[in-house]
Amino acid sequence: MPLVPAVNVVFVGPAGSGKTSLVKVYSSWARERLFLRVTPVNLDPGAEGCTYSPVFDIRNMFTLREIMERHGLGPNGAFIKASELIAEMADQILGSPPFSESRDWDLILVDTPGQMEAFIFRPSSTVFLRKLSATGNTVIAYVIDASAIQRVADAVFLWFLYVLLQVKTGLLAVPVINKRDIAGNLELAKLLVEDPQKLVEKAVGEEGLAREIAPDLVEIAMKTRGPIRAVLVSAKNINDMEALHTLLHEAFCACGDLT
Repeated sequence: MPLVPAVNVVFVGPAGSGKTSLVKVYSSWARERLFLRVTPVNLDPGAEGCTYSPVFDIRNMFTLREIMERHGLGPNGAFIKASELIAEMADQILGSPPFSESRDWDLILVDTPGQMEAFIFRPSSTVFLRKLSATGNTVIAYVIDASAIQRVADAVFLWFLYVLLQVKTGLLAVPVINKRDIAGNLELAKLLVEDPQKLVEKAVGEEGLAREIAPDLVEIAMKTRGPIRAVLVSAKNINDMEALHTLLHEAFCACGDLT
């Protein structure tokens, strides 16, 4: 019986949220504990180094520094140009291993550029993600940096980006709250996982616009977040990868099998 195509898991999130670390630790965990055929992919042309060995590395096609020098751009402009190049080269990228050999893998973990807004919110990202999803089941793992959550405004903003991400891409997305070990406000981070509506109660003590619009933002987020719950993990704790894997498995329980 022919093998089914791999599940594509695209890790996105704000700079410094820990996408690369999660890709490294989760891929190792899934191989060693579940004996899955897992391969990482690097789509970040600005990565100075990879802590994992990607089967496909966009830096073999172009790097952020090369784009900056060739087009006379700064880092932000170069990231935008890079997202356009990824879309233009989508067929070439998806025609290369591991995408061209999708049935040889169970999981393909895609590490995206550090500047999330320059990649995922550009029109070109839709082109690439649409073509990627055509190769097999695709889910976006939206990585939230728990250490960046100090106030309700921080939590609501990061959660609302998750909502916007689903609207923009049209793909299934799951929220992964990383760095629980160094969370700026672990209580607020837990509320994002367990009961986002309670953030409204916490916002009463905040000042300015955050207190006024938090209820509206949370209401929109609750209406659009779907049935997928968040998980709270740390890439430094390999045992947390079981929670991440369970979340991804639940996302595909009706149309795929990660175990």
